[in-house]
Amino acid sequence: MKKRSVTSCENAISAVISAVLLLGIVVSVITVVNVQYIPEWKTAAEQSHMDNVFYDMAGMKNDVDMLSAYVVAQPSTVLSLSVPFRMGGGDLPVFAAGKSGGRLAINDDPFSMYIVARTPGIAYSSDNLFADMGTVTYMSSNNYFVDQKYVYENGALILSQEEYSLMRLSPNMDMRMTDNGTNLTLQINAIDIKGPKRSISSNSVEELYLRTNGSDLLYWEGILFTDVTITVESTYPSTWQSFFERMAYDAGIDEADYSVSSNSSTVVFLLEGNSGEDIIVNASKTFFDARLNLLV
Repeated sequence: MKKRSVTSCENAISAVISAVLLLGIVVSVITVVNVQYIPEWKTAAEQSHMDNVFYDMAGMKNDVDMLSAYVVAQPSTVLSLSVPFRMGGGDLPVFAAGKSGGRLAINDDPFSMYIVARTPGIAYSSDNLFADMGTVTYMSSNNYFVDQKYVYENGALILSQEEYSLMRLSPNMDMRMTDNGTNLTLQINAIDIKGPKRSISSNSVEELYLRTNGSDLLYWEGILFTDVTITVESTYPSTWQSFFERMAYDAGIDEADYSVSSNSSTVVFLLEGNSGEDIIVNASKTFFDARLNLLV
């Protein structure tokens, strides 16, 4: 009887120890997964979501560019589109279902552009035609991946991350030699986002509604200029400075024939024609009324 009692006791102790060891292994595995792997998986998932945000913003820019070109050709036409935005992401089913979020806003950031073109003795100004043109912005609220901000202003798509910014997609502005290389043509199709300053924060899918509302243009057709100055007021002047420098380089303009300068809020692009070379400016603007979710 005593032997049986001792054996039963030892078996019980072994079962308890095994259970404790197994529980310890399970807890250790769960801890390692939560501490080491889940943050990496969540970071990768949120980075993938930011790629989706870029595709949404790029799709909006592409649609707006096409509608704008059509409206410039047919000013009386009214067209509209609805753009869905995937506001949040980064969820991991089973392991970590929580999603990051984002903020979609209209006219959060200021943007204005001013054009002054000169002929001998006469200066032509765009005045306020391209002032206060409005923006569309998306700002992420990530839990693991670095927060990013996408800004759509005057047809350009800008990515801002911490103190750095980069123009991911260029505006509808072009510069090229024409008339067998005797003249330089500057083509600008500006985008004016109209609507009350609104924003919405979410981690699901939200909608931006855009509708064309006519166009306007500078009536400078046939005028040949000796120099043109474009002044841009933006939260991202260094990004616009890089764009103007690249545009001049792509057009084959000598560095002596243009200059670009900027400060904390403004960039100034000065273009001068060579001897016997004139500058032609074709500039227009398309109006878009913007609303969030139709009701906001």
